Amino acid sequence: MKSAVTPPRKRRAALVSLDVLQQLRVVVRLAGNHSAQVERSTGIPGAQLWALHEVAQADGLSVGELAQRLRVHQTTVSNLLNRLETAALVRKGRSADDQRIVHIHLTAAGRKALKVTAAPARGLLPNVLDDMSPGQLRKVHDGLAVLVDCMGGFDAALAAKPLPFTE
Repeated sequence: MKSAVTPPRKRRAALVSLDVLQQLRVVVRLAGNHSAQVERSTGIPGAQLWALHEVAQADGLSVGELAQRLRVHQTTVSNLLNRLETAALVRKGRSADDQRIVHIHLTAAGRKALKVTAAPARGLLPNVLDDMSPGQLRKVHDGLAVLVDCMGGFDAALAAKPLPFTE
């Protein structure tokens, strides 16, 4: 007859998995809280602020180039840019060589918005990841890769969407 008592190894594994779950909650909530605080202080959501930062780094980026820098889908970038253009923080212009290509330029208001932002313009998570040593970053990457594999594998469509609290 099987014992109703959980073996000690399984109990320890269950406790560690709950610790990991708590750590993931903390990461997501810290990033969400930071994004909310930035939006309250600037009036600009995190993903839009990051897009402004990238345009400031390379004025005249194309929509496709910006999508690559943000690691999101081009449609997502177009939606972000529409909001930024409505707020007069960027202006879009067609390429003289190829009318299908749209280039993005920071406006004076966009430059001012970036100047008054005390927080990392790219957001808390990218900033923290950039500050990690190569070894630390590799450990985080490998651990998350295992988690993603256990949850069904990498999904490019999900990876190309910003976190909900940054939009």
